[in-house]
Amino acid sequence: MARGKGFARAIWIVLALGFLAAGLSRITFNIDVLKLLPTHLPQVEGLSIFLEHFSQPTEMIVTVSAADAEVAGDAALALAEHLGKRTDLVKRVVAQPPWEKNPADMAELLAMLTLNQPAKVVKALVDRLTPEQASETVRGTLERMDESLSPQEVALLGYDPLGLTAALADSGLMSNGQLSEFSSADGTFRVIYLEAAVPLKNYKHTIKWVGEIKALANTWNSDGKVTLGFTGEPAFVADISGTMEWDMASSANVTLLLIGSIFWLCFRRAKPLVDLIAMLMVIFALSLAAAGLFLRELTIIGVGFASIMIGLSVDYGYFIYQKSLRHTGTLRELQQECFASIAWTAGTTAAAFFALNLSSLPGLSQLGNLVGIGVLVGSAVMLLLFAPLAMRWKKMAFAPDAVERWMADSKFTRTGAWMTLALVVFLGGVLIIKGLPGVDVSPSVLRPRHSQAYETLDQLYAKLTDDTNLLSLVVTGKTGQEVRDKLQATETKLKQAEFRGEVTAFQSPLPLWPDAYHQIANLPVLAVLAGERGRLKQAVLDAGFTEESFLLTDAVFRQWTTWAESGKRPPIWPENEASRWIYRRIASLPSTPDGVFVAGGVVTPAPGRADAVAREIQGDGVWLVSWKAMGSELQRVVPGEFRKLILGLLGVILVLLWIGFRSFRDVLVLSATLALVGIALMGAMRLLGMEWNFFNIAAILLLLGTGVDYSILLLLALRRNGGDVVAARQALGLVILLCAGSAAAGFGTLTWANNRGLASLGETCALGLALDAVISIFLLPVLWRISRGKFQNLK
Repeated sequence: MARGKGFARAIWIVLALGFLAAGLSRITFNIDVLKLLPTHLPQVEGLSIFLEHFSQPTEMIVTVSAADAEVAGDAALALAEHLGKRTDLVKRVVAQPPWEKNPADMAELLAMLTLNQPAKVVKALVDRLTPEQASETVRGTLERMDESLSPQEVALLGYDPLGLTAALADSGLMSNGQLSEFSSADGTFRVIYLEAAVPLKNYKHTIKWVGEIKALANTWNSDGKVTLGFTGEPAFVADISGTMEWDMASSANVTLLLIGSIFWLCFRRAKPLVDLIAMLMVIFALSLAAAGLFLRELTIIGVGFASIMIGLSVDYGYFIYQKSLRHTGTLRELQQECFASIAWTAGTTAAAFFALNLSSLPGLSQLGNLVGIGVLVGSAVMLLLFAPLAMRWKKMAFAPDAVERWMADSKFTRTGAWMTLALVVFLGGVLIIKGLPGVDVSPSVLRPRHSQAYETLDQLYAKLTDDTNLLSLVVTGKTGQEVRDKLQATETKLKQAEFRGEVTAFQSPLPLWPDAYHQIANLPVLAVLAGERGRLKQAVLDAGFTEESFLLTDAVFRQWTTWAESGKRPPIWPENEASRWIYRRIASLPSTPDGVFVAGGVVTPAPGRADAVAREIQGDGVWLVSWKAMGSELQRVVPGEFRKLILGLLGVILVLLWIGFRSFRDVLVLSATLALVGIALMGAMRLLGMEWNFFNIAAILLLLGTGVDYSILLLLALRRNGGDVVAARQALGLVILLCAGSAAAGFGTLTWANNRGLASLGETCALGLALDAVISIFLLPVLWRISRGKFQNLK
């Protein structure tokens, strides 16, 4: 028999270890803040599509700034060359517009843009290059070079004596920010773009790669002659994932330390404390493994589940241990005695967290699932594993704790009740005078408090372009032609809005989007023109241009010939390195047959007209999005959804309380206690200058589920003791203080989380739980006696 039990125990241990290994190995972090927001909102949906298709997961941005423009420019080129030598780390480095170093690299793009023009434009080009007109066209180019005041135009015409770059100018490529991507107007701020040599498989790999790039760049800049900054997708992953990992580990460890300190101060017993900490670690490991198996990616807010779950699960351990100290029966009797209270508290707590699935915020839903699972796992582990351990220590001499003696002291409890009442009245007065706490649902809540990647990005926007009022145009379609049709319709609307003064400027990707019909008509014509490049080259040389001046034009001609001879069917997309670099923020092509085509552009609305323009332009597969516009949309939608969610959860809890207590007076007492907690919490928030946001507003939901546990425990104790307030307080006062202290510690450790929203959630919940515990201990018994007309007998 013993051998059989040992074998079964071994099987369970192997299964548990396999479960842990499988789950923990799959854990990763998702830093996409949009994963925290309602996916059905147009702004969130559009921004998600934009980031999915136009963010560069392997592109690092290095900024170089100096007091002198020449120093900054030389340093940027030198650093780019230095980084480019590390081919094991860097695939490509771009520190200036592609056409500046080698204009011939733009030949394929220029060939496509010309091919894309209406037939009448191509005919006009051919007419300018006939034997009779070619020399005149070249002389016209020379005159434009003499008259131009733009060094950029002069340099470009020097490589385009036949005027082919008119298509490039018509595309808007020269004015849509391609040049400003590399340098500020005064030249003192430069930007380098570099691509990782290998795919960045996960966040740990990304952190390693970013660290190597930073070390390489900082070593090069050891004399500090310039100031370097690092941003881009990999930098964000490295910054935020690293801090997420640290936040989860540090908050969990500090929570365990605080819980251990609280237990030691109250009981002064090391062996039960070691067992309790061991159980919490088991609960954490099992819950995290479950997260790895079923959720895989933890969002920024999801990392807070560890400290919260530990702070809540330890409540059941405290309760069981406190009961075991006076228990005289068997283990099964202890478990049965504790089951009802733990089932009630764990059930309401888990219900509150699982209710976060009703929220339209996926991040809160994930947090709710993680903590809800953790709480259920914690209650089971404490009942099944910790209770037998607690029975091992029940024979130790027990002396009433100081807290228990205080709870039995009528003077202490009466003073505590008056002081708690005074605190609630004071905080209620603050609420009446100052009003409700403000609401902040701006995107700033999503940002980390400290991130070099964000700081560098802010500097990049400030130096290169003011994106405060910009809206990103996002257009999707199943085919390239569908996208082009939508772009044409959208451009018509934008021109009308521009005429009305609602839009000050816009850059559409339409001129750069291949037009299959134009290409089919133009390719034969341009292929014939390309066959005359010998004649045209001679005309260029006769006018005084050099051989080098014809390189770009010759490359364009050869590209037309290649396309014509290959039989490639339009639409034709440019495919060389320079073209792919330019198109990376303009067009995204599907990588699978069921994928979508996505086009990106920029719209500048008139002040105060962003929402109106977005509503007018947005339609099927068309979005105008920005972080600012998303904040406005969230402000309109989220508070209403949370009101519905809070009222729904409150109704569910009241129904559960009625089913459990079958007493209108008891439900009324619990409701009044919750109301006092809510008033005190909002008053304290107003006093401390705290605001609601779409993270910490969940504190109301959590307090409805978690905070009500303290009231339930005390109310059950009052019932068991026949209304003896002293006995009820003496039995559970210490437990409630321990539970509240541990839960507040769990939430409180989140206050230093790098994510602002998560930190605010921790602050609000810790404050609310502390108020809840004090009000439950000192004022709930008063309310209970009042409800039964026994106030005069209250000790």
